[in-house]
Amino acid sequence: MKRSRQRIPNLIVLVGALLLAGFAMAADNVGNVVALKGAALIERDAKSIEAKLKDGILLRDTVETKESAKAKLLFIDDSVLTMAEKSKVVIREFIYSKDARGRSIFNLIDGKMRSVVGKSEFEVHTPTVVAAARGTVFECEIGKSGARVFTTCTCFEGIVEIRNIDPKIPGSVSLKPGMTVTVMSGQPVPPPTAAPPAPTTTLKSSGMAVEAAAESIMRTIQAPPIPNQQPQVTPPVTETPVNVGVKLPPAPLAPPTGSVRVGW
Repeated sequence: MKRSRQRIPNLIVLVGALLLAGFAMAADNVGNVVALKGAALIERDAKSIEAKLKDGILLRDTVETKESAKAKLLFIDDSVLTMAEKSKVVIREFIYSKDARGRSIFNLIDGKMRSVVGKSEFEVHTPTVVAAARGTVFECEIGKSGARVFTTCTCFEGIVEIRNIDPKIPGSVSLKPGMTVTVMSGQPVPPPTAAPPAPTTTLKSSGMAVEAAAESIMRTIQAPPIPNQQPQVTPPVTETPVNVGVKLPPAPLAPPTGSVRVGW
C-alpha cells in the first residue's frame, strides 16, 4: 500500500510537468498558417521544413513562398500577413499582452506582402524602409532597378508612416488610403503619389479569369459551322434585292461551253 501511495504523487507530478510543457510549447506559437497555395518553407533552427496548413509559427521563424505560391499567416494579435509568390519574411520581434500594448516587427527580405494590422504596434522592415502602422491595411513590395534595391509601399486603409531604414537619412511621410511611395536605397523618402488603380485582370492575380477568357475565345474560333447554312451574297447595286420568302424563278438553261457559271 505504501508503494502505491508513493507512486500516485509521482504520477501527478509527471502529468503536471507534461501539461506545463505542452502549454509552454503552445505559448511559443505566435501565429499559424491559415491558407496555403503551392509550396512554402519554414526555416527554424537552421532547418527547413515544408509548410503545411495549420502549422505553428514561432518567433524568429523565416517563412518563404516558392514560385506560383501564396501563404496567409494569422497571428495571435489578429494581424494577418498575406505573402505573394517568391517572398520571404522573418518574424523578428513579437510581444503580445491582453493588458499591455503589443509590438511586432517583421523583416520582409524579398517579394511582396500585404499586412492587415490589429491594435498593436506593427512594423515591416525592408532593405530600404520601415513601415509603421496600427489598425491599417497596407502592402510592401521589394524590387530592383539595376543593382539598386527599392521598396514600394501602398496604403489601403488607415495611415502608414514610412521612413528610411537608414537612421542617418532623415525624413518620413504618412501614407493615407490610395497613396503610394517608392523608396530607393540610399535616398530620402520622396513625397507620396496617388496609387494606380488595381488591374481587373492580370496573369498573376487573376489567372483563372484570363484562362476563362482565352477558353471562350478558343471556343468561338473552333465553333463548327451551322449545317445547311449558305453564304450571304450581296446583289449588285443595279439589281433589285430579292425579299425573303419570295419564290424564285426556275434556273436558266446551262450556258454554252467555255463560259463561267456564277455561284459555282
